[in-house]
Amino acid sequence: MKQKTSGKKINGWKWLCLLIIALNIAFVGVITSRLVQVREPETKKIVETTKKSVKIGTFTTTKEQLNDTVVTYLKPYQKKGMTYKLYAASTQILFEGTYTLLGYEIPLYVYFQPNRLENGAVQLEVTSFSVGTLPLPEEQVLKYIKSSYNLPEIIQVEPKESAITINVQELDNSEGVYLEATSLNLVNDNISFDIYKKTNK
Repeated sequence: MKQKTSGKKINGWKWLCLLIIALNIAFVGVITSRLVQVREPETKKIVETTKKSVKIGTFTTTKEQLNDTVVTYLKPYQKKGMTYKLYAASTQILFEGTYTLLGYEIPLYVYFQPNRLENGAVQLEVTSFSVGTLPLPEEQVLKYIKSSYNLPEIIQVEPKESAITINVQELDNSEGVYLEATSLNLVNDNISFDIYKKTNK
């Protein structure tokens, strides 16, 4: 007598059909996700950035060449009886003029340490000065320079900070070209500036 098997007969075609359906669904899902997926993360768009200026070069100069340039630049600002000089010495920048007191002209010498500011300007910090034998404070001397001498607009005298800032990055000309200081090494005679051109000129 034959014994009956207790297990159910496995329907292979049923499972094969289910497997094919599952593979089709997975395939369609992959294709759909690839079609709707953004190619660049966070929907990056190509945006043209408008720069206010572009760098067009760099130039390096020596103290002698710089002094010649400064003399030429300051020539229109000299007033009769109130002339002055601003030039690079061996290790410092020197302002040379006169201090008028009670009708007498006293030699005025102010020594500065040049520093490059983050915006490309040149800041001259007072290190020492000489006004004959007069014991004057730095602030008063700088106030006198600010009020008595005809200085270019890019030169900003700051008596309270005991400094003068030369904003070479604010040079105004028809070509829209300006400078930014990059190195002010007087000892090694290495003075350099980056040259920029405004794009809206």
